[in-house]
Amino acid sequence: MSDDRAERLRENRNRAKQRAQDGNSSGDDPSRSETSKLSKQSKPSQPSKSSKQETADLPSEESENSDTDGDGGDEHEEKSNVKKDQVGTYMYLPERQHQELSRQFNLLKAEYEYEYNEEFEKNRHFYPLVIKYGLESLESLDASEIQERLESLDNQT
Repeated sequence: MSDDRAERLRENRNRAKQRAQDGNSSGDDPSRSETSKLSKQSKPSQPSKSSKQETADLPSEESENSDTDGDGGDEHEEKSNVKKDQVGTYMYLPERQHQELSRQFNLLKAEYEYEYNEEFEKNRHFYPLVIKYGLESLESLDASEIQERLESLDNQT
């Protein structure tokens, strides 16, 4: 099942690269039509429970390309596209850690948006914070401390 998903992701990436190279030119490109034929021939698999959640976590193209306030005013510059500005990274987490990550995001989002009346986005704000401060907490660990933390993770799942 994950092989089908990986293949679909690879095909989508290749199509996106091809579109970028073609500059969104006409659909007469033979390599694009061949990729379309392949994707139509492959039988889509049923997404697992966790892959549905991963899809819900990803921002939609519509929301990324829209202005932040909708009126095009000077208050906010046009929002940049996260997919263009940052590198996509895929992680596989145990279900419990994924739930905790989602729970923590929801709590921080509510608190931040209430306090500052600004949007707090998962891909633009939350994930970079988690990675930065998570990495900082790992910098001072030696090998034995890393092993202890890995064992504590195993005991929690």
